Formats: sequence, C-alpha cells, structure tokens
Amino acid sequence: MEQTTAEQEKKAALRSWMIIIAMTFLFLLWGLFIFFAVGDKGPPSWNFGVVEDVPGQSPYSTERH
Repeated sequence: MEQTTAEQEKKAALRSWMIIIAMTFLFLLWGLFIFFAVGDKGPPSWNFGVVEDVPGQSPYSTERH
C-alpha cells in the first residue's frame, strides 16, 4: 500500500509542527526552571546611601586641584 503525495506532505507537516511545539515547550520549561532556581530575593540588605558621582571629587582622580 503506497502513500500518496498528499499523505506524505501531511505527515511531514505534522512532524514539523510537532518539532516546533516540542522546542517551544522545552524553552518554556527551561525559563520556568531558571525563574524558580534563581528567584527574586527582593531588595538587597545593604544600603550605601547616596553615592556622589562627581569625578573631580574622587580620591582616585588624576587631576589635583
């Protein structure tokens, strides 16, 4: 019993869609795994306050005033 070209095309299309769906599912699972493995730990416990961002006031600047 030989398959017609239309049946072969249907099987090929179905196989292609199954591969795409499987890859999408794997990416979603990987994303969920990373989300729950890393998680959101909230704000950090340390606080440096306001750090001045003026290059001339840096003790490591190369210009002397």
